[in-house]
Amino acid sequence: MIMLKIYKFLSIILSPIIFLFLVFRLAISKEKIQSIREKFSLYKNTRPKGKLIWINGVSIGEAKTAITVANEIKKNNPDCIILLTTSTSSSYDLISKMKINFKLVYAPLDISYVVNRFLANWNPSLTIFIESEVWPNIFWSLKKRSIKLKIFNARMSKKSYTTWKRFNFFAKRIFCLIDGCFVQDFKSKERFEKLGVKNVKKIENIKFLSKELDVDNKKYVFLKNKLKNKRIVTFFSTHKGEEELLLDCFDKLEKKIKNLFSVIIPRHLDRIDNIIEIFNKKGRAFNYRDNSESNIIDNNPLIVNSMGELGLFFKLSEIAVVGGSFSNKGGHNPIETQSFNCSVIFGPHMENFKEIKDLIVKNNAGFEVSNLNGLIKKINVILKNKKLNERTYKNFKKLCFSFSIKSRNQLKFLLK
Repeated sequence: MIMLKIYKFLSIILSPIIFLFLVFRLAISKEKIQSIREKFSLYKNTRPKGKLIWINGVSIGEAKTAITVANEIKKNNPDCIILLTTSTSSSYDLISKMKINFKLVYAPLDISYVVNRFLANWNPSLTIFIESEVWPNIFWSLKKRSIKLKIFNARMSKKSYTTWKRFNFFAKRIFCLIDGCFVQDFKSKERFEKLGVKNVKKIENIKFLSKELDVDNKKYVFLKNKLKNKRIVTFFSTHKGEEELLLDCFDKLEKKIKNLFSVIIPRHLDRIDNIIEIFNKKGRAFNYRDNSESNIIDNNPLIVNSMGELGLFFKLSEIAVVGGSFSNKGGHNPIETQSFNCSVIFGPHMENFKEIKDLIVKNNAGFEVSNLNGLIKKINVILKNKKLNERTYKNFKKLCFSFSIKSRNQLKFLLK
């Protein structure tokens, strides 16, 4: 309890510095006045009347899962109000463009007076956190108000677990505040239990319920004609260090594959200038696309600087390569490709999706490679073997459909 009081005190003392930091981010266009107001729980809008469930997904991946959970709740409780919160501008902007019947605001900062103002304004009857966010002030304030807290699709990496274990006494005071923890894998189950969570259950990954990514048909027809006869490979959600690898990959593959065309979609769009600089330093020409233009004039790689177009490029592609899996970031969600006719390839670092990765490999529903040479060979083989490509993405669709049924049934039970 003393540690929690110290944490509360420090969060209050540091709040002016946090505010100034957000103002600095505002000055460099990484925050908006609205986002700062909402992060401090200063709202213009009032709470609608009725039962309200608060679902929090910190960034893009978690927010998409949060929408899946929210949709399931709405099916069974159409009158229930859903408050969806997220922490990053990229996830907020992406969700705000979707057709959703939810309230969307930025998540409150974990400062006690901010959290209290947030809960007083919204007064949820239930709170659901997605995956791995742990905020002591929020958890404690929910418990004080007798608001149940559940974590869906929870996971805990070895690194996070080791960090929490260093502060074991404090960790157990926080994790015991969780009323229900529904985890993706048995390793996470063991770690949450050791940290003091009483009610921990293993469930199928909720990401299997993700709806098909949106595709703008006009854009698709335009690009399909523009890229006619191209052999398209999309590298999605890339991180620092991976673009150089992908350039090397493309340089070697274009000698083997006629009309090869690669697409690079970074995980964070604020890295676009750095990626362009990498191309310029290597003296490498490139095509460029953002929300207002699509400058494609040759077979050089296309750098995509726009949100919400993954579905568009998956539909155009024969192969999708998972970013974050070649740079020790733990990989990203391969399930996003399930509705499209493209094979998925990932590198050696899929720790964040290990169980899904193992299922994909076991069911011949995708490909794991260990390095650049492996990636080059695998892309070459797939593009020269149409039947292999078709068999692989069909296996993936079948796998995802099978687990989506299990996941939906489990989610219905958990939401009763």
